[in-house]
Amino acid sequence: MSREKWLWGLCGALAALSAALAVLLAVPGPSGGDAAPPPPADRPDGQGSGTAEEGDGTGKRKIAQAGSVTLYEDEFLEELRDAFGAEFVRHWLKETVVRLEAQSLGINVTRADIDEELNRMQIGYESEAEFYRVMREQLGMSEQALRDDALYRLMLEGVATARIQVTEADVEAYIEEHPEEFAPMHDIRYAQIVVDSKERANLVLQQLGKGVAFDLLAKDVSLDETTAAAGGDSGWVSADDPFIPSEAAEALGAMSVGDVSPPLSLEDGRWMIVTLLGRRTIDPLDDSNVREELKRELALAQAPSLFDVEAMLLEKYNAVDFLDGD
Repeated sequence: MSREKWLWGLCGALAALSAALAVLLAVPGPSGGDAAPPPPADRPDGQGSGTAEEGDGTGKRKIAQAGSVTLYEDEFLEELRDAFGAEFVRHWLKETVVRLEAQSLGINVTRADIDEELNRMQIGYESEAEFYRVMREQLGMSEQALRDDALYRLMLEGVATARIQVTEADVEAYIEEHPEEFAPMHDIRYAQIVVDSKERANLVLQQLGKGVAFDLLAKDVSLDETTAAAGGDSGWVSADDPFIPSEAAEALGAMSVGDVSPPLSLEDGRWMIVTLLGRRTIDPLDDSNVREELKRELALAQAPSLFDVEAMLLEKYNAVDFLDGD
């Protein structure tokens, strides 16, 4: 059901491309547009800022310099065009024809639609901040780049499925045929304190017995970097999450909310104490968004591939790349 990661590779490539071309587009051309660029600010040493020509006689704007070698703006723009121009134009053409077709079909992607899509993409991440951190570090995509990509994909999917009808009966039939995908989910929430020896674990138990709060002890002594700052809190996780240490999973399965475990020996030689913070059962079919997402998936399954839809639209709108063949 979840499609939050299916276009990561494409997203990464487009993010790198967009970042490079953002630089290209941000640099004014030789004409400088309608208004002349402001003069460089004077430096105390009287040498200027170094961001524009500095009287070397070329009349060209400098982009970078190393020793006596200078990279000028015209060379910079030519290199960017050669490296990324064809890809950028192709992406621009696809984005434009998809937008034109969406407009002609009355498809309107709202900010709420984009927010919902980003929320779906975050499934499986510990938090919204963690999701954006991974996207930034692994794919080089800012939040705005992700929003732009989500807008494009939602428009494209809307175009691809515009003439496909999925009924409630279709949804019910799929659910009946695939009950395993919609089984109730059992979640737990627990906190943990990890220490390096059984002796330290026993000391922790003693402190808990004296009334010291579990979360304060976790912040002070827990060796688990992921949860210590949050007072040992794991957040809500599946009861059968494979990342829960087997010793902890077994103990938590027999505990009531509020119970504290004895010291548990871990495979790496450390020791853990856990407390059960909560249990919950979630029935996916109680969430209307699940049914809407299923409708979307069923419609896409009947539609042509998104690649074919892009190709059809490029032909329909007579898309031409004038750089091709330069």
